[in-house]
Amino acid sequence: MKQLNLSDWKELNNSFPRRLIYHVGIDCGFSVELNYMLNAMLYCLANGYRFQLYSEDANFGTGKGWTEYFMPFCEEVHEPFHHKYNLHRPPQWRRIIRNTIRTQSLSFVFWKLKFLLKSLTGHWLAFRAYGEHVRLSQDVAHAPDKYYHIPAFGINSSYYEAYAMLARMIWQPQPEVQQEMADAKRRLSLPQVYSGVQIRGGDKAKEARLITGRQIIEALRPQAGECIFALADNYSQLEIVRSEFPQVRIVSLCQPEDQGYSHKAFCTSSPLEKKSAIVRLIVSIDLLLHASKFVGSITTGPSVFIMKQRCGEPSVAAVDCSKETLGSVLTLPIDHRAAISEESKISTFH
Repeated sequence: MKQLNLSDWKELNNSFPRRLIYHVGIDCGFSVELNYMLNAMLYCLANGYRFQLYSEDANFGTGKGWTEYFMPFCEEVHEPFHHKYNLHRPPQWRRIIRNTIRTQSLSFVFWKLKFLLKSLTGHWLAFRAYGEHVRLSQDVAHAPDKYYHIPAFGINSSYYEAYAMLARMIWQPQPEVQQEMADAKRRLSLPQVYSGVQIRGGDKAKEARLITGRQIIEALRPQAGECIFALADNYSQLEIVRSEFPQVRIVSLCQPEDQGYSHKAFCTSSPLEKKSAIVRLIVSIDLLLHASKFVGSITTGPSVFIMKQRCGEPSVAAVDCSKETLGSVLTLPIDHRAAISEESKISTFH
């Protein structure tokens, strides 16, 4: 796959006269926020907007934002109004009306109207701060069916190809995080070739069915003696799956005190705990990006981030979605993906 040169991207990005300031780390998990940011970067490239970032209040950071974990890749702004008025794009009116009819409640309508007022205020504050019309996060229109033709980069690619190129360009961890990666590989005694899985528990059950570790490992169809790196959030469940598959070696950065990820608990944890958890997550995702085989779920953020970059590889699969439909499913909203996951038969490698 073609690689993007960061200096070339910066030169093109800075040449656009109009700009969009994206607020990352608003209210979702790290991987979902990263996915949204990449979609915004694609939107800017396709529509000629200079991409800038506001991240110092990111819910995955401790006050430093993006550069706490990764090398800088664009100009950042620091005006505090972005915290309240630079927001994720809400559902369209059609979906609001559908939910209103389904629940027989006007709460979705009032929520949408409140958002529109906050959005209007945000654009006014941005104009006052910068003296020009500036686009914000809520202006990003996701276009997964778009073909990206960017002559300056020699790019003539599908959404997934362009997404993967941008993801690899910005995935440049800070030296201390790179050291954690090297230390983790040494501690785990990872071989050159290993497989990867994500086993999700915790609060994911609030929005999608939980898929057992047994189902995930069975989908991988491992060979005896195979080494599997698992991104897991519940140590007791990890121990169960190890006992169920004694013929393989399952390693993980999951700790004995981990009892299932809760986003609410994470957001209220201490800065030290938060940074430690995110560094472990970044290291785990990086290991899964380099696994020879990977199985995840279409409902979990890290799995979606990984599969979007590797969905064309025959060695990458979702346990709850067929290989043939994976490309059309990964870009759907979480409630749609959760419904597909619920109705699916558990897949396995063939």
